Amino acid sequence: MKKNVGIAMGVSTIVYLAYAVVQPTYSYELLDKRFDAHKYAESYRYFRGITPDYLSSFPFNTRILSSWMAAHLPFNDLKTDFIWLNGAFVVLTVGLLTLIWQKLHLRLSVIGLGLFWLLFHWKGLVRMYLPDPVTADVGSYFWLTLLLFFGVIESKNRLFVVIVAVLGTLQKESFIAVVGCMTLWNGVNGVVFNQSKRPFFIALSALLVALLVYYLASHFFPPPTSDWRNNSLVTLLRVAKRYLVEPELLARIPISWLLAFGTLWIAVSPNKHCTSFSLCVFKEKGVQNPPLLQGEGDSGGEVNTHLQIQLIVWLFLSVFGGGDTSRILFNGMPFVLTYLLLKLNQQPTWVTGYVFLMSLPLMRLHEVEPDLGRFPSETHRWCVECWTMSESWGYAVYALAVLAGYYYLLRHFNVIGGGKTQDIQARR
Repeated sequence: MKKNVGIAMGVSTIVYLAYAVVQPTYSYELLDKRFDAHKYAESYRYFRGITPDYLSSFPFNTRILSSWMAAHLPFNDLKTDFIWLNGAFVVLTVGLLTLIWQKLHLRLSVIGLGLFWLLFHWKGLVRMYLPDPVTADVGSYFWLTLLLFFGVIESKNRLFVVIVAVLGTLQKESFIAVVGCMTLWNGVNGVVFNQSKRPFFIALSALLVALLVYYLASHFFPPPTSDWRNNSLVTLLRVAKRYLVEPELLARIPISWLLAFGTLWIAVSPNKHCTSFSLCVFKEKGVQNPPLLQGEGDSGGEVNTHLQIQLIVWLFLSVFGGGDTSRILFNGMPFVLTYLLLKLNQQPTWVTGYVFLMSLPLMRLHEVEPDLGRFPSETHRWCVECWTMSESWGYAVYALAVLAGYYYLLRHFNVIGGGKTQDIQARR
């Protein structure tokens, strides 16, 4: 198990360094001021002592952890400091995810598919952030993965959840929603299903600490201008109003979801045959997952339900969290991708190969994102949410074709498998 983790971390290091050489980074001095990087740069300059006043606006003012860490690196350059910091987070995240997926008894082919998507997709962990490295997103993947590890997988060390909640909240405030859902789920388990209430109290403690940390960060690092609209609820309502005024924007959401996780969504398609298949496999191999949340669980038990809840949370945040749908959904990658891989692991082995092949046309492996500071006209092409319906419909057709092919092959292989089984039973 440790060997595979080391290999995954080594491969991710090589991939990250290789793309760092060939991938252009944005020229921030020329980049549109609406890009988030300018806000994080303000925090970085403050923590490095370049500017005397803290000028980062809401909601970026409380996202201080990455900027503070980058400011203490020795390279004395905004982009270089963030590139090295992000690289460390990428390698740690990949290693920890590999460990988690092995503890969930995923096949190596499924783990390999997940890592390939993370490292090579243009909206993934490496290629989405090397062009625009000044961000808080990359660090949040690590803290969310650590929360998944301590809160769901390694249930004996749940007290670490409180520490992770502090660091994750200082990374991005969306961490509070994740901890809140974990608290709610453990509360339901404790009250409705009469299971141990200890996980609920630990999760509740983590939630309360996260809220306190967020309040303190808001107090000590306030935005430069005070405005009653500077809160997350107003942001959600503002986005909801936008959908009411422009309902055609709703049609773009499925395409953004598709670009976030590609053909991995096949894993959650309705299929009664694969459910029975997975149960048979687990029974034959005697596979059981470690304690998850409350007591023992298998692939369809506690961890599955918790990940489903987190999937719903991130789907909601992607729609109402600010308009950058594909990126925000991918921000929940530790939970969402783990859920999709867990479901894919319950399918026949050939489905993993099919998902891999069908994902390739979505990944833009033959090109790298240009410097959008010097070439702003290219921004539209690399912004999924900027596409018109005429530019998006091809992806919708492709997704439907892939799904149809999946069901055709599933029926084909099921008929063949069923025929072979009948022949064997007849001979007996």
